[in-house]
Amino acid sequence: MDMQDSTLITLCWELHEQRMPKTRIAERLGKHRETIDLWIKGIERYGLLGFLDKHDQAKKGERRSRRVDPLVKRLVWEVREREFHCCGQ
Repeated sequence: MDMQDSTLITLCWELHEQRMPKTRIAERLGKHRETIDLWIKGIERYGLLGFLDKHDQAKKGERRSRRVDPLVKRLVWEVREREFHCCGQ
């Protein structure tokens, strides 16, 4: 059974208020520690209800594709090979 994010975020905040370490919160909720840290910082900035609203809004709508054009990828790899495995930036 997978809990909804709003429930997990609320539980995360309650555990944080009880001074549970972020690593243990992450283990208990099955999330990465970085996610827990972002949630806590967001709640501290916007309040619990404000953060939940922002989180819900961020999950709505279309998302842009993160795929890199294969042509660009090939060109970057060619430069890396030519320049002896440079980072490609």
